[in-house]
Amino acid sequence: MLIKHFAGQHFQILLPKILECLSMNFLLYQRHDCFLRTAANMIEEFGHKEEYSVVCVRTIETFSSAASLSNLNSSYTCDQEPDLIEAYANFTSAFIRCCPKEAIVASRSLLELSFQKAAICSTAMHQGAALVAISYMSCFFDASLTDVLESPECPSDESRGAVLVQILARCGEGLMFNVFYALLGVSALSRVHKSATMLQKLAALCSLCERTMWKGILCWDSLCGWLQTTVLQDAASDYLHSRTGDNCRNHPGYMQGKGGRTLKRVIRDFAESHRNVPTPYIDSRWSCRQQLS
Repeated sequence: MLIKHFAGQHFQILLPKILECLSMNFLLYQRHDCFLRTAANMIEEFGHKEEYSVVCVRTIETFSSAASLSNLNSSYTCDQEPDLIEAYANFTSAFIRCCPKEAIVASRSLLELSFQKAAICSTAMHQGAALVAISYMSCFFDASLTDVLESPECPSDESRGAVLVQILARCGEGLMFNVFYALLGVSALSRVHKSATMLQKLAALCSLCERTMWKGILCWDSLCGWLQTTVLQDAASDYLHSRTGDNCRNHPGYMQGKGGRTLKRVIRDFAESHRNVPTPYIDSRWSCRQQLS
């Protein structure tokens, strides 16, 4: 035990050099995800120590500057690098869970970028890449919920919770779009459970913020607005475009554009899943909102 203790102390002294070596070598050999995986393990073990905040920030900055990670901007590129996506998601998850708030605050722009990439990766046809991306976003929600529960009064912008919730508020619309796209695409059933769990956490976070001082950053109307924009707004603008000029003569009355097709698939899938469900009697005096609820 004594030998292990002194070995651990010696290792901590070398930690900054080791993390720097891992990140710089990743820039040289970007197909080797072992550097990301090793760095994630080290941050899980030692990242909570405040004296390592600076080196943790430098590490995520170096990793994020790699072209192989910068290029993860479409479902196609995500399908080409499933192992890299898994390693990157595990590293950023460890960073959020284990690093001090100073490191989180200093890396807010990089964490926002990582969340955006995870939302894109959730649409990948590769099941493993998509699921690990959804798991990372779910980890993001867990950390946010923990901080809101611990501090119902809205803290300063320099707290971990404020940084994470602000990122979610800015990225929510893109998240909803990509989740809907993933659930209406190939291999959708394989990601239903994780997606539903993640959306449940998002709904819980919005509901909790609604009842606290966090309402100014994120609230229930935020989620409703993202859903409306994702499903209806694109369909509306596409249809209006089809009714202008020559488009009106060429496309009479059909679902137009990507937004229209998305709306049609949502309605179709809902109808197919409820085909054999007995329809209850509904008083026509009820409002549309009551019927849907």
